[in-house]
Amino acid sequence: MTSTSQPRTYGGWRAARSAGIGPLDGRQTIVVFTAILVPIFIGFIGGIGLTVYLLPVTMVVGVLAIARRDGVLIVDSARAWARWRWAEWRTHTTYTASVFTPVGRPWHLPGVLAATRLLDVDDPGRGRTAVVWNQRTGQMSATLMLSPAGALLADTDDVNRRVAGWGALLAGLADDATIRHAAVTVELVPEPGTQLADHVHERLDPASPTLARAVMGELVATAPRTSAQVRTRLTVTCDPSVGAATSRQVPDAIAELLRTLGGLALSAAGAEIMTRASASDMIRLVHTAYDPASEAVSEGWSDLRWHEAGPIHAREGYEVYRHDGGYSVSWVLQELPRQQVTHDVLLRLLSPGRHRRRVTLAYRTLPREVAARLLEREVNAAATREELARRSRRNATARDRADATRAARAAAEEAAGAGLVQVSLYVTVTCSGRSQLAEACREVEQAAGHSRLRLRRAYGGQAAAFAVGLGCGVYPGDG
Repeated sequence: MTSTSQPRTYGGWRAARSAGIGPLDGRQTIVVFTAILVPIFIGFIGGIGLTVYLLPVTMVVGVLAIARRDGVLIVDSARAWARWRWAEWRTHTTYTASVFTPVGRPWHLPGVLAATRLLDVDDPGRGRTAVVWNQRTGQMSATLMLSPAGALLADTDDVNRRVAGWGALLAGLADDATIRHAAVTVELVPEPGTQLADHVHERLDPASPTLARAVMGELVATAPRTSAQVRTRLTVTCDPSVGAATSRQVPDAIAELLRTLGGLALSAAGAEIMTRASASDMIRLVHTAYDPASEAVSEGWSDLRWHEAGPIHAREGYEVYRHDGGYSVSWVLQELPRQQVTHDVLLRLLSPGRHRRRVTLAYRTLPREVAARLLEREVNAAATREELARRSRRNATARDRADATRAARAAAEEAAGAGLVQVSLYVTVTCSGRSQLAEACREVEQAAGHSRLRLRRAYGGQAAAFAVGLGCGVYPGDG
């Protein structure tokens, strides 16, 4: 029996904002006030003539503190560009594998993956599990291969229960102090159009009825010529040192991570755990991301070691990341939908296209006490903006009022027992030739627009954004 209830809508996401005047945040407000007050103060000491000379500098500083490009302050964009140019000048944006180096080295993978080490551990009753250990931060990550239940043909009530179950799972992560962050990755790998025909042809029984063979042949002939593998995985990253009276040793830290994985209840969220990623699974996952041509290789992955999972050569550009056999472009989330949306809002972004695509939703879990302080600070910042608007006799904008309402609602929900997570989204598209990049980028940007998301390219951070969805516990901005 199909449910006739109306689908629920979801929303209320908001970006963290500090107190400031009007649309300015706290940092911008301080810079603007400093640019105004410093010349006045200098004028009292050195005379009005000196103040006049400082006016152009004041105007430039004020403009730089306010002006944005693609939603990012020009100052921040300039700083990112300068840092990338400095790294490029020092050849830190180019990676060459150990096979081309005269001597061995301790870091075998490029960029943010350099400090990682793959541990193959045995979890009694569950088989082998791969743990990626970041030796710089001490954090450990493990990946679960998932089989999500489809929602297109599901009852509305079932879908609502699954979404509620996922929300409860995220809220529960905040109760485990060792969990640092989690990431859900959906990888779409295009396949040749002959795969379905080959699959059916290999399984046809010559003794089967003629009508059955004719029906199967007609289905294959009318089926779409393009298909894709859809792979879903969940990566959980733990910081074993959190909440420990003494520093945990590596075996104890691994045991803590495995206990955390065993306690995850994903069935209520509409997903089943197929298996835990083994060492060979992780090596194949990373290697095929850097070298898409190796996707056709089905054997021999267990013979490779972790340092062989990376590319032979990689070069990070300001807008493009070039690696073995491919060119990749990555985007980061700029703004979530402002309006209420249904559960299938990301359907277009998660639908297969002509090029290899990886979509990662990253969640940073916040402990209850941290969440309470953060939300209280957000509510106070919203109240401060309203008070400043009132004193300056300026009417608050509709966006400011809506933002204050969402901040107050989030604080009330947290006080009632809800959890708080910081969420971001990363998208990476990979194609075999540079000439295909324009089409691939247009495909992603159109899909993001249909999903009501605002994305921006990860300028100067293409290598790091590329690594986010590889299941190695990379979370930009996390120490």
